[in-house]
Amino acid sequence: MIRLGCALVILTLSIAVQAQQSTRIALGCCVDQSERQAVWDALNLAEPEVFALLGNGVAANADDMDDLLAAYEVFNRYRGPRLLRRNSAFVSTWGEDDYSIDGHVGADNPKRYAVRNHFLTFWREPLTSERMFQEHGIAKSFIVGEAPQRVQVILLDTRWAREPLKKKGLLERISNYFDKNIGPLQAGAANRLLGEGQWQWLEQQLSKEAEVRILLSEMPFIAPQNGYPSWALFMQEQKRLFALLKNLDVNHVLLGHGGIHFGQIVKAPQLLDYPVWQISSGTINRDDETPYRFNQRQGAGEPSTRFGMIEIMWLEQPTVKLSLRDVNGRSLSSTTINLSELQ
Repeated sequence: MIRLGCALVILTLSIAVQAQQSTRIALGCCVDQSERQAVWDALNLAEPEVFALLGNGVAANADDMDDLLAAYEVFNRYRGPRLLRRNSAFVSTWGEDDYSIDGHVGADNPKRYAVRNHFLTFWREPLTSERMFQEHGIAKSFIVGEAPQRVQVILLDTRWAREPLKKKGLLERISNYFDKNIGPLQAGAANRLLGEGQWQWLEQQLSKEAEVRILLSEMPFIAPQNGYPSWALFMQEQKRLFALLKNLDVNHVLLGHGGIHFGQIVKAPQLLDYPVWQISSGTINRDDETPYRFNQRQGAGEPSTRFGMIEIMWLEQPTVKLSLRDVNGRSLSSTTINLSELQ
């Protein structure tokens, strides 16, 4: 009888522990390798299952490959990222500062194969990985956890096939120079962003079984058409993305991005049959930016955000917590969503 009682206690504790399990995905971007990077301590203490570095892992602004290699050499001296690699699944995609050579920011980059080889080697991508040789860039997809707690993480590549956007006229840029709500780029109705190969690949990935899907990009999926880099400036591509999600009847989708130097949580109610939530990573250690106006932002933009966190709590009724964290890992802003609302 005592043994039976102990067994019931153990079973009850086991169920309680299982009910408290969570999956944590941390997001970061924009590293200045020449400056102190204090946030790695907080990221290591947060113990995320996955850390995604969403572009601009070094501030290279390279004129040639030597400039890019020199930036990585400086970055490699820091211990924090190396420790995080050992304790979490560390994945990365690129942005303008760690992709472009001599101002070539997209498919026009003549050194993109050399940049890819060094990028993936530095971030320790296995030599057998499809990313080393796939023709549509360095997009990556993987699943964390087992059913019924599978989280699919999809990193998109918005550089490999990208057609550069045009800048606004010089007079317009000068007149808006002091208005932080207006950027220098023009929207392009038909400009390419992913390329057909990556669109086909993405459809295949979204057809795989998973309870939650997290789509990640180096720049915001949802943003105003204000002249700053975002999917909103690639109008046809943004429309195609949400049409694909809708046509495939994909549920439980969350969006994450880098590319801006402040944190924000965004809710867009009209893009799918359920509200779409998006969280930004803030910046690892670059200068803060004043948040631009955006009526779909939930709460205030947080310039001191150093990383974002997506935490899925596998309760009887699963929830998702989105939070913006400062350099010490403290929450600046957060929101909790019932997973059942995302379907």
